Amino acid sequence: MPIVYSSTKKSMNFDEISKLHPKRFTEECALISVYFTMGRIRDDWFLNYISAPGGAWQELKVLKDQIEQRFYIGKNEKRADLVMQKESTTTLFYIAEAKEFFRLIMAEREKIDKSLNDIFVRLKGLRGVDTKPLYSYIIGIDTTGLSGEFLADAIQAEADYIKKSINKLPPIDGGRVCVLVYWFEGQTKFSLILSEDFPQDFEEMFKKVFL
Repeated sequence: MPIVYSSTKKSMNFDEISKLHPKRFTEECALISVYFTMGRIRDDWFLNYISAPGGAWQELKVLKDQIEQRFYIGKNEKRADLVMQKESTTTLFYIAEAKEFFRLIMAEREKIDKSLNDIFVRLKGLRGVDTKPLYSYIIGIDTTGLSGEFLADAIQAEADYIKKSINKLPPIDGGRVCVLVYWFEGQTKFSLILSEDFPQDFEEMFKKVFL
């Protein structure tokens, strides 16, 4: 199905969208990059819900017995920025919050963690089988105009802060994975920072997708 690119009103397919070069790397760019990478480019995760800042998505889709079921999300309900599903020996739900810097996650950590957990509780009830959550933070840092050691320093500084902070958060079922997203030499790149309690088998799965 073609996707309408709103700034030009031109219908664009996936291949055309994947070749776009943003003038500035934003939180929205990071969010869409993670979705495309997990669902279209490197793996086949099913999209349950995506809510870019300023968006008006109000429908949650859940895959059950290979059938897509749809549920309404009220304006006042807790929501994540991205929810994706993978059917394996158990049903996995990737539930993510996107921010420009990890310090913004830390500033709202209790509110964000509650929202992510509340969403998983609802998904577990809708799916009705053995399910596991994969809680995630998507951090998209804008490296526009940086190159060489300045670019490397900006990426390293954010990664170091995440590594230092992620294990200070309270334990949560399934652990946490932070996906650091940035623009490097004309391409979208990813780094993964995992909490100490993040399951090793899922760690390998994420490395195959992003690294």
